[in-house]
Amino acid sequence: MHVKERFQNNFDFLRIFAALSIILFHSFGLLGRMKSDPLSIFTNGRINFSFIGLSIFFCISGYLIAKSAVKSPTVKNYLWKRFLRIQPLLIVLCLLTIFLLGPFFTRFTLKQYFSDIDTYTYFRNVFPFLGIQFTLPGLFHNLRDNGVNGSLWTLIVEERLYLLMTIIFLYRKDKAWYLFLLIILINIVFIVNRFFFYGDMIPYLSGLPFFYSLLFLNSAGLYLIKFDFSKYLLLIIIVSAIFFFVGIVFPKLDILYIFSLPLLIISVGKIKGATNYFGKYGDFTYGIYVFSFPVQQVLVTKGISNPYLLFFLTLLIVLPMAILSWNFIEKEFLKLKKLVK
Repeated sequence: MHVKERFQNNFDFLRIFAALSIILFHSFGLLGRMKSDPLSIFTNGRINFSFIGLSIFFCISGYLIAKSAVKSPTVKNYLWKRFLRIQPLLIVLCLLTIFLLGPFFTRFTLKQYFSDIDTYTYFRNVFPFLGIQFTLPGLFHNLRDNGVNGSLWTLIVEERLYLLMTIIFLYRKDKAWYLFLLIILINIVFIVNRFFFYGDMIPYLSGLPFFYSLLFLNSAGLYLIKFDFSKYLLLIIIVSAIFFFVGIVFPKLDILYIFSLPLLIISVGKIKGATNYFGKYGDFTYGIYVFSFPVQQVLVTKGISNPYLLFFLTLLIVLPMAILSWNFIEKEFLKLKKLVK
């Protein structure tokens, strides 16, 4: 996204809000109080802050990744940019996790820890699309969730969707909208599976990974058909918000989410105002997202049992880490985008 264009939308603001929502949800979930998530209580368990945060991430990602694929000169350039955005920080994160976090918090001796093959297979997390490893030897074994970084599961879905978007390069760029026809077909299969087979025809389609994938694809479709948000922006926001709330009030109609959320989130992202400059000093979202879960696990290990205190302390620790990560890792690697054409 060009600098000037970046400050003409709310995507940075929404992504920060999404990251904070997920941290708040984990602050309850990692303490075994998932049902106490304030949004879950308010909606009688129908949605929670994790749902909101992940929906925002996948919708914005789908829209912007479609744009990146259409505007990238070659498939190599497109994949190179995706690599630079995700992998460098994951490499650093894995190194810190294995060689700093692990030795301090494992219940094993250092000899046992470093002689265990699982310590080194954790490096597979550098490429999430191949699958990830959640645990390290002896870490967080006494907690409700012994995963070192449970947030990484979404990167499996994200990176596989990045690869799927290379389909765009099979067509001339002016024919990229053909992918929209495939997206429509996927939606039809999802709806048929849900309403006529109660999710049993293809069980995978009933899971959260596929739901968030559909949000990604439907948002990508909005870009591919060059959907014009500007003309009726306020009307789109109102109508899509109404359909979203209908899905909350009437659970049998929650299938409306797959259409209402992409429209609502992208249209809110298109609003022009002061919040357009939320990312003026950098894009800290990714760092906040990948660092927060391990930090929360450490704090829980240290006896933090109040979810709101856990949320506050996590932010206090993670925000400086995310700022450093952006300025010294992510931003520096993104300067290499033009090396592969």
